[in-house]
Amino acid sequence: MTSPLKKIPVARVARGMYVHKICGNWLDHPFWRGSFLVEDETTLATLRALGNQEVWIDTDKGLDLPSSPIRAPSAPAPAPAPAAVEQEPEPPRTVFGNDVARAEELRDRAKAAAKALFHDARMGRALQMETAASIVDEVDEAIARNPAAMLSVLRLKNKDDYTYLHSVAVAALMMALGRRLGYEGVALKELGLAGLLHDIGKVGVPDAVLNKPGKLNPLELTSVRQHPQIGWDILRREVAAGPVALDVCLHHHEKTDGSGYPEKLAGNSISRAARMGAICDVYDAITSDRPYKRGWEPAEAIRRMAEWQDGHFDRDIFHTFVKLIGIYPTGTLVRLASDRLAVVLVQGEGSSLKPVVRLICALPDREPLEPETLDLHESDDRIVEIEDPVAWGIHIPRVLRE
Repeated sequence: MTSPLKKIPVARVARGMYVHKICGNWLDHPFWRGSFLVEDETTLATLRALGNQEVWIDTDKGLDLPSSPIRAPSAPAPAPAPAAVEQEPEPPRTVFGNDVARAEELRDRAKAAAKALFHDARMGRALQMETAASIVDEVDEAIARNPAAMLSVLRLKNKDDYTYLHSVAVAALMMALGRRLGYEGVALKELGLAGLLHDIGKVGVPDAVLNKPGKLNPLELTSVRQHPQIGWDILRREVAAGPVALDVCLHHHEKTDGSGYPEKLAGNSISRAARMGAICDVYDAITSDRPYKRGWEPAEAIRRMAEWQDGHFDRDIFHTFVKLIGIYPTGTLVRLASDRLAVVLVQGEGSSLKPVVRLICALPDREPLEPETLDLHESDDRIVEIEDPVAWGIHIPRVLRE
């Protein structure tokens, strides 16, 4: 099936076309929405003023380019070039597996970009905000396509990647949660940028303190609690960072009961974006492997956060977050009542207790099963227990990628 998306120069855009995305940096154009119908001459003129930029149009939602006349070939086609050395083909993947593979590629680019941002901040140099905005764009597209794939890839990080991928993961979580809460366009991208930059102040905290395996002493705790203010001081010099990133950076450790830091704000004194940031930051932190502890499984993290919600988190936003992540988040290994092991792929359309899973093996003999996706909402089977993939020797990223 031919994709309805087509990249064209802005000079060829016409009224009636539907702009799916403007290529390049979203900080560099005046449109607050990421996609829109070109309905009038004013919108068309504003697009044309972007010069040599390109846009993606969606021909299912608007007009296509006029068809080019078919011309007879003027000369025989050249002989095909000698075949290249045949490479071993990649194993076939499901649609979900393809999205996971693309998300893994994006994760690696985003990690490199985040590492560069932290390095610039540590050296006292200006941050590469265009690069940051470009990464936010790509993560937003991945979230729009398949949030479960992107979020599962970013959760499964090793302890050495934590500092940089935590920032990317919080950006993705912020945008996925923002979509659930009705954010769109530039407002959604601002949330992503805020997530990417929320911990930039940790460049001012010694690594020995950040990675200490034991309990922090009072002096070390004071040092860690300075990172929101350090980050705010860094970002206030960056005009392109914007007020949302500054706010989330400074206030993502505030709690609704006023016991957080640095300003001990409470309730609605904490902005909605900062309340979102607090939830996304804690979830990714406690589900990630750190130098001093192994991360909790997502389902356990959600259960613990539910116990903390009164006083720590905005209750309504947290409940929306739980619907996004699920009671059994993507990548959770589960045992079914039919005595089969399965991995959760995506949340189902019905009850959060009945996600879509991929079957792995039958117990007790671990007999491999033919790859099969099972929607528990449409099945008599059900989840009876969460299992530890390490104990079963199951590599979750590989299963998700298949």
